[in-house]
Amino acid sequence: MTFIYIQITLMLNRQTFKEVTTMVKVYGIDLGTTYSAIATLDENGMPELIENYADSIPLLASAVYFPGGGEPVVGKEAKNQFEVEPDRVVQFVKREIGKPDAQERNFDGVKYDPILISSLILKRMQKYAEEQGHEVKDVVITCPAYFGNEERDATKQAGIIAGLNVLNIVNEPTAAALNYCCREFKENRKIMVYDLGGGTFDITLFDFSVDEKGKATIDVIETGGNDRLGGIDWDARLYNYICELYTDENGVSQDEMDTELRQKIRAQVEDVKKAISNMQSKSFTVSYAGDATRLEVTREKFEEQTQDLVEQTMDFVHQLLQLAEIPAGQVDVVLLVGGSTKMPMIKAAVEGVFPGKIRVEQPDLAVAKGAALSAAIEFNERLRKRLSGEVDQFDTHGDNKASEILPPITEEEATSLIINVPQQVSVVKDKLSRSFGPAVFIGDAYMIDNLLFVGDESPSEATETYGPKEDNQPAVEFTVFENVARDRINKQVTPSLDMNGNEQYTDPALKVKNIGNVRLELPPGTPKGSPIQVFFRCSAIGLEVRATNLETNESVESVITSENTKTQEELNEAVKAMTSVQTSGNI
Repeated sequence: MTFIYIQITLMLNRQTFKEVTTMVKVYGIDLGTTYSAIATLDENGMPELIENYADSIPLLASAVYFPGGGEPVVGKEAKNQFEVEPDRVVQFVKREIGKPDAQERNFDGVKYDPILISSLILKRMQKYAEEQGHEVKDVVITCPAYFGNEERDATKQAGIIAGLNVLNIVNEPTAAALNYCCREFKENRKIMVYDLGGGTFDITLFDFSVDEKGKATIDVIETGGNDRLGGIDWDARLYNYICELYTDENGVSQDEMDTELRQKIRAQVEDVKKAISNMQSKSFTVSYAGDATRLEVTREKFEEQTQDLVEQTMDFVHQLLQLAEIPAGQVDVVLLVGGSTKMPMIKAAVEGVFPGKIRVEQPDLAVAKGAALSAAIEFNERLRKRLSGEVDQFDTHGDNKASEILPPITEEEATSLIINVPQQVSVVKDKLSRSFGPAVFIGDAYMIDNLLFVGDESPSEATETYGPKEDNQPAVEFTVFENVARDRINKQVTPSLDMNGNEQYTDPALKVKNIGNVRLELPPGTPKGSPIQVFFRCSAIGLEVRATNLETNESVESVITSENTKTQEELNEAVKAMTSVQTSGNI
């Protein structure tokens, strides 16, 4: 709602309301592993890409080059510079964002983590869109459906640091489904989105239903995937294979290949992969040390080298159908999304399970366009809530304070603010990809008591009451965990940390992760078992927790963050530091 509050407040002082309403614009951003894109809605409410004319390509390469003493370069030129100065170019940070193994880089005395690098990519998109007359402020950013709370929170923080108002974080398959819905949806269907991007893979099954007024509801049935499986894994296999071809041709071992030679081979990989997606073979030359080596890669051999990667994605497809208890024959449409689905082996594999059901439509653009639709839906919903006086019971986004400066407007004026979206787009019901709960004592056992579960509608909330284990405890501290357990009856799960914070064994299949803590101070003399109510609320934007002492009504609230994301103080410092940082697309 920030866009409405700020824009209307400032503009009403010097322009008519009618003039202000024409400026309402929201944006969708696909922050990709290898390429990113930004879109908005045209005057007819249809999504349109804002092309990256600065790089002479429609998308933005998700690469950042740090020249000594100059401003960061983002995009195609940065990607190309990797062949010259690989130690000064950062790529594929989406695989690291919000992860415990995220790498922090140091360039000219300044430290950059994946959140800051992602913010530079966002700033670059914002800049080239503004060069075309757009004022990019209110956005929805997409992420893999299989991202957990930390990765989503880190993505949101990257947007905030870039100076954006992040309305929501939306799952990439959901955005792609929205894009399809706005153009094609006319009847009830079950639609699967197979989304294989540069670095991540998602598979999501949707139930599309239409009411008597032609309005669609998009309901997630099941989702799965791997946020570390994507096109760059195919690239790595192809690179290794070309290295083998080169060494066999020249009678040397791979240990003898120096950095310059490896970079020359790596520079060929993307072009070769694209070429053999359109033809049966590709011949090319590797020039090094005064010699030119002619090599050839066939599609057949490439597919042989990477067949197991395709099978990994199809395993997720079969698992998802099993969880949903829906046979493949009941799926009406399968959308192939993500640039990596252009490889013929992908379409062939999916077609084998869903014959005649495959749709390939703008796989590189579908997510960004759907995000623009999602941003408009979110904007309109916030406006509706503002008019009806609805306020979230756990509001951490500042809407209450902002509403104090919103000038009074009539319903007619507010109606004119509503962003036009296609008539058939109505309700989107996403699902949580993780379960969440605090670690507490269940009898004498220290266990995670899951309150929210994989598959719960997003946003979702739950409340449970616990109590201090001993008399006169100075405080209760809840360690919060995420996992993928689905059992709502036997809902307690062994945490990855014991009560003293030491690591301990837990079932790796449950992907248990410590994501933060909430501490509530207790008054002196608090008896054992005094009621402490814990409230969890999770949406795509993050996990919020409130603990309340029901006897004193004292409470503490927190948006859960961890060591893999920034504290509020660190976030404020990053926003301030990055305000003066400019990005360019040219060296």
